[in-house]
Amino acid sequence: MAKDSDFNDLASKKGLKLVKEKINATMNAEKGIPFGRFIVKLDAVYLQVEDKEGHVEDVYFSTRLAPLGIARTSGGDRFTLILELTDMDRKTKIWTLPQELIYRSGGDEARVQFVSLGGAFGPGTRERSQFTDLLKSFVRHPRNLDRIILADRTGWLIKGEQHAFVLPEETIGSIGKESVILPNPGEGAPDYSVSGTVENWQEQIGRYCIGNSRLVFTASLPLAAGLLPLSQGEGGGFNIVGRSGDGKTTALYVAASIAGSPEGQVKTCDSTANAFESTAVQHNDACLFMDELGQAHPEQIGQVVYKLAGGVGRGRADQYGNARDRRQWRILFLTTGETDLSTMMASSGKRSFAGQELRLADIEADAGKEMGIFENIHGMDNPAELADHLKAVSGHVHGAVLHAYLKKLTEEMNHPTQRSNRLRWITNIQAQFLAFAVPPAASGQVHRVAKRFALVAAGGELATLYGLTSWAKGEAIDSVLICFNSWLQRRGTAGQGEAEQLLQQVAEFFERHGESRFSLIGSKTKQPTLNRAGFRRAVTTGMDTENHVYEHFVFPEIFKRELCNRFEPRWAAKVLIEKGLLRQGNDGKPQVVQRLPGKGSTRCYHFPAQDNGEEAEEQAESQRVI
Repeated sequence: MAKDSDFNDLASKKGLKLVKEKINATMNAEKGIPFGRFIVKLDAVYLQVEDKEGHVEDVYFSTRLAPLGIARTSGGDRFTLILELTDMDRKTKIWTLPQELIYRSGGDEARVQFVSLGGAFGPGTRERSQFTDLLKSFVRHPRNLDRIILADRTGWLIKGEQHAFVLPEETIGSIGKESVILPNPGEGAPDYSVSGTVENWQEQIGRYCIGNSRLVFTASLPLAAGLLPLSQGEGGGFNIVGRSGDGKTTALYVAASIAGSPEGQVKTCDSTANAFESTAVQHNDACLFMDELGQAHPEQIGQVVYKLAGGVGRGRADQYGNARDRRQWRILFLTTGETDLSTMMASSGKRSFAGQELRLADIEADAGKEMGIFENIHGMDNPAELADHLKAVSGHVHGAVLHAYLKKLTEEMNHPTQRSNRLRWITNIQAQFLAFAVPPAASGQVHRVAKRFALVAAGGELATLYGLTSWAKGEAIDSVLICFNSWLQRRGTAGQGEAEQLLQQVAEFFERHGESRFSLIGSKTKQPTLNRAGFRRAVTTGMDTENHVYEHFVFPEIFKRELCNRFEPRWAAKVLIEKGLLRQGNDGKPQVVQRLPGKGSTRCYHFPAQDNGEEAEEQAESQRVI
């Protein structure tokens, strides 16, 4: 080992794997490494025992258990032993043992974990009773132990000006001289394995993305996700919507190949909202890929979208009834499907909120070139051939681009000047995109979604700047802009989504119930109106007295419960007044006082007749009795 260096220095440069190799290489197979009365050798743990004559001999104590480091969180708590255990099959595994278990129940919990992992003791009862002494010796004699930071999730770990990016099986960068590990990624954690090189990906996948806006867009997503905390970006999702055979899954596999094996990256949508919380934590500061939105539970999909984009889990209590810290995450997510969110929710009798639709932006899979998701098939005989090629290659060429990207980005984040310049560059790319994308007078909701698209553009352009994509400068911005316009066109308006939904809901209400639930003023028919919502009155249209339209007077409880269903009534009334659909009272309130048959003067909501011209409107005004 070089002068003035130790295991901490080694860990900060090469990680735990090399630390283990160095410890094993320097360990004398006969003498081992002493920890008090215990000796850790290459084959097992031994206990030094003195016989009656004063001779000390090494007695077999247990299968091999070697300490690798003492870990704690970046805040300096939850001290944990990181141990390498060799089980009875001679297989090695990492055991993270919280220090509290050494002392809880006399060490029984630690012993049970040791045995369940495949550890074994020597004959007799001494070894079992003294196991906690061995663990305490590791803690009391830490001269050969690395200091490790314990991460509680994947993604960026930032301490002061130091940055490291945590993945389930490795960490890119370190915090000073301390390595960082994620002790328990959890079952189903994404696979960030690397197969092939960046050059392999560029040649076999990247070059086929050029000129294909949906492929460039989706491939930029896992690159953009790493920028979320650096740019104070907001999480959210994108849904590629189209018919079967349009190539949606191909785009998903191309995107996943940036990060790792598509088989280990792409998840199904067939999970409960609570299950998605664990999945989201496993993808913190990354992109979650989900195929076939139609497999999700329609009655829960709206809740799932809110949860994934919101980034905060449910409140829970520990075994003592105390509130646990809520789990948090920041992710982008990509789904595919033959239907959109609102259609799915409608199938279960629910209506989507504008907030849900903003958090999951729908993009048409059909690029408009009669080739499904493709705009350029790069000399292939047909789109199916290109799709088959990309899906097949992504299975064995993946992961290298994201690793190279994160390594370069982490290096920049750990250099103050480079960090400042890079963050400014990201902000400029986003501003450039927004200047092109957002229409004049667009609502704040459109700006909010556009910022998410802008982050995707920044991720793709940054990877291009690093020389990782094989795309020309500006390709990512252009492709993301095309996808943003697809979302905007599908949305149908650059205005506020809730207002559009309210207007549609009100129009549908009068279309459905205009005759059946509104008693006609002046009618000589004595037939009662069932489930009455209010009254209506005929208004003639201009000089043509044969044709007329109706104005409606809606009872307050019906207005709040049915017309404003899902919307705040005061806000809804304000929107309807601004649109000229609801008449404001003389006192400035949204209700008017109207004399109604059998009720006298009654406060109600007055919806004037529409498209009846100024003359008819004046006539209606003269007929109105206050």
